[in-house]
This record gives sequence, C-alpha cells and structure tokens, in this order.
Amino acid sequence: MFETFLIILLIIAIAVLLLSIRLLFGRSFISTHVHDNKALQQKGVGCAKEQARNAFNENPYRVSEKRSTR
Repeated sequence: MFETFLIILLIIAIAVLLLSIRLLFGRSFISTHVHDNKALQQKGVGCAKEQARNAFNENPYRVSEKRSTR
C-alpha cells in the first residue's frame, strides 16, 4: 500500500515537473487573451468588453432628435 502511494506520488511529481519546464527556464506564460492573438485580430475578432465599451460610446455622427413640447 505504501509502495503504491510512493509510486503515485512520484508520477504526480514528474508530471508537475514536466508541466512547469517553461516556467523553470525563465519564460513566461502564454497569453490567451484575445487582444494578444494576431490571427484573431486579422479576422476582426475583439475582446467582448472592448466591443461593448465601443458600442456604448457616444456617436459623434448621430442625428439630434427634437423633443416635442406638449
């Protein structure tokens, strides 16, 4: 039972070590955000927060509406 536990612990330790090789050699994480991906930028895909912010900005070309006075 104890030997099985040590083998499993060793396998998990090796897996964690292999998964962290990039960090151990000084490289940073890969950015998965949309604004950092050049292929998505070329297709016109943007960040949802940025698109919402742009959609609700004031439009300088809007037509001013007159309010009717009653």
